[in-house]
Amino acid sequence: MSKVTLRTWLIFILVGLAGQFAWAIENMYLNSYIAYLNFKAPSEYRFDYSLMISLTTAVSAFVASLTTIFIGALTDKIGKKKLFISAGYILWGISTACFGLFNVNSDAGIKFNITPYLAAVFVIVFDAVMTFFGSASNDATFNSYVTENTDESKRGKVENVLSILPLLSMMIIFGGLNFLTTEKEGYRWDLFFYLVGGFVVLVGIISIFLIPKEKKKRNDRSIFSLIYGTVKVKEIKKNKKLYLLFIIYFIFSLSCQIFFPYIMIYVEKTCQISNNSSSFLTDFTLVMFISLLSGSLLSLIYGFLADKYGKDKMIIPTLLTYCTGCVMMYFIPLVSSSLKIFYSIISIIVMIIGYVSVPTIINSLVRENIPKGQEGSFLGVRMLFVVLLPMSTGPFIGNYLNSFKDNYYDEFNIKSNLPNELAYLVAASVIILTIVPLFFYFREKKRGDVIYGK
Repeated sequence: MSKVTLRTWLIFILVGLAGQFAWAIENMYLNSYIAYLNFKAPSEYRFDYSLMISLTTAVSAFVASLTTIFIGALTDKIGKKKLFISAGYILWGISTACFGLFNVNSDAGIKFNITPYLAAVFVIVFDAVMTFFGSASNDATFNSYVTENTDESKRGKVENVLSILPLLSMMIIFGGLNFLTTEKEGYRWDLFFYLVGGFVVLVGIISIFLIPKEKKKRNDRSIFSLIYGTVKVKEIKKNKKLYLLFIIYFIFSLSCQIFFPYIMIYVEKTCQISNNSSSFLTDFTLVMFISLLSGSLLSLIYGFLADKYGKDKMIIPTLLTYCTGCVMMYFIPLVSSSLKIFYSIISIIVMIIGYVSVPTIINSLVRENIPKGQEGSFLGVRMLFVVLLPMSTGPFIGNYLNSFKDNYYDEFNIKSNLPNELAYLVAASVIILTIVPLFFYFREKKRGDVIYGK
């Protein structure tokens, strides 16, 4: 397999982008949605929104990991991925649209008549449902489909494109849909969710005709054997480099999860970048859109350098770039108002370059080290390190740090905790822990090069 056809590229980009639309909702906007439900509620209905966000993230991580492990092994067993992608995306889109039913602070649209706290609880429940369909169709099936349909010579380029899709989806949402979540438009969160969910459903339908009919290639091993086989001591020793990459990825993901669930609230509330304006673009939208666009484009430089000099040589530079960006973001609230927007854009750009580039490099190396025929199963194990463990711990660390920040007063003069800038210094410090697995990874890499005469 030396060429990625135009049709294959179209599948990767369209299906991948639709999935990232839904994940952008799940990873970022749901958190802002929960905060909105709290901040706009009467004083007697206020709740600990920061804790709710942490719980949402942890529950989602648990569901995503178990789903990916089981469905990944199942797709390896039956060898049919098209069904899981198409049907999963349709159900994924429907469950995403359902969040619009809980917009309790709007008089428009169809919604349940419930309290803001109960609405937040339902968001957690429906997020678990949405995550199940998303992980089954995207994390478990689409990712293994990409691995099966690329070889080592093209994997870097494909991974680079896929790594940009999350930020591209966020740019489109910020530029085209964010206005629906503002006070000027009456907080039309319901319409916001309906549009995103509808797009995911549409792509699921298109994928039925776009993805080619697959050849039957069943795996004779049982599902339990496929799952258990990936975590046996013998298998871990056999795939040392792969598991060391998983550990590096875990530390990076843990660092991200300390602040990322709260990043939109941090930029708007803590850094005081206004998300209300008489014009279509608010200062908040401008900062996020420019930062995400520039960061995504500049991250391509690391992809180019990785193809030219090798992916291994780019791991440390990308981690250092991310770490530098985190430190810069710590200072945003301290910058004078006249320079704040400019400095915010530069800081987020640097952080985003690292945030995109690190997974690009590591994911590409992970795909190269996954044993053939077990793509789905090992991508399930990857979810334990990249999703379950970091998302079950990082947000609670961030929530603890947020408890020391309480300088926000709403129109009712009620004080609320806000995301703490200290989280960015903690996130940068966590990255230092990658030194240990990096040392062993490069040692294993060197041993392998000697054995194979490289």
